Amino acid sequence: MKYGHLFWAIILIAIGCLILISNFGWIDFQWSTVWRLWPLILIFWGIAILPIKNWIKYTTLVGVILFTGIFFNRLTEPRGCFFWHGNHGNWNIEHRWDEGGTSRNIETQSLSVPLDTLTKKAKLNLEAAAGDFRIEGLTNDMLTFHKTGDIGNYSLTSEDIKGEKEISIRLKETNESRKFSQNDVEIRLNQLPLWDLALDIGAAKINMNLKDYRIDSIDIDAGASSIELTLGNRNPVTRVNFNAGASSLNIRIPKEAACEVESESFLVSRDFEGFQKKPNGVYQSENFTYGKNKIYINIETAVSSISIERY
Repeated sequence: MKYGHLFWAIILIAIGCLILISNFGWIDFQWSTVWRLWPLILIFWGIAILPIKNWIKYTTLVGVILFTGIFFNRLTEPRGCFFWHGNHGNWNIEHRWDEGGTSRNIETQSLSVPLDTLTKKAKLNLEAAAGDFRIEGLTNDMLTFHKTGDIGNYSLTSEDIKGEKEISIRLKETNESRKFSQNDVEIRLNQLPLWDLALDIGAAKINMNLKDYRIDSIDIDAGASSIELTLGNRNPVTRVNFNAGASSLNIRIPKEAACEVESESFLVSRDFEGFQKKPNGVYQSENFTYGKNKIYINIETAVSSISIERY
């Protein structure tokens, strides 16, 4: 039997065993633990494609499983949580107790950039790190930011560069190691300016419903991420550049919008609804030649799943 045939079987058996022994009460298993074990998928996959004899692969696999089993209890230990809420220095801090009796500081954070009606174009630079991020909804400000989680403090800077408002959001630097169990972020934009979005995403889940905004460009640099992107047709031309490692990308575009996709990828699953394949890795929607609004998407990935839907 080839090692590669065992890949998904091992994943399913491992998760099933964890759930079973959790039901017996031997361990405290949570689905968040599976997320912490996601690097095992890359390890198993890497072992499968190594040009070595099968018995060496089996030996390496057993070693990885034993190592994970020995340190699995570290993944299920209770972790303290805190959320902050602050706008211009106003903070609300709450203490909670988890099931193990450990005190947690619960905090949330809210930030905003006032609307400048003279600003015709704006750019958002977001360092998303890890967590669950949403960009959708409207605001009367230029931008609003709300975070719930225990990853650390975010900083927001805003400056005017040649008539363009540039907003940067990133985690504040710390000398301490980051241990967190939750990082939920919601960002709302004003629909008046023309927006450029530059996103640096780690191991994150991000949902961007941008159909209400005028989008000029989107640049996404992602690691092992799950990305849902909905585009509108409020701007004549929108350009999307997507560069990722092992990621899942689902893009939704309006049926009336014309779209061209250029995909240079390795080990990729593609599902491009309503597109025609052209030479040199190019795909075009059926209405590309006569469509009024154009969307250009450039995708460069390693191991990924990519789908495009029309709505």
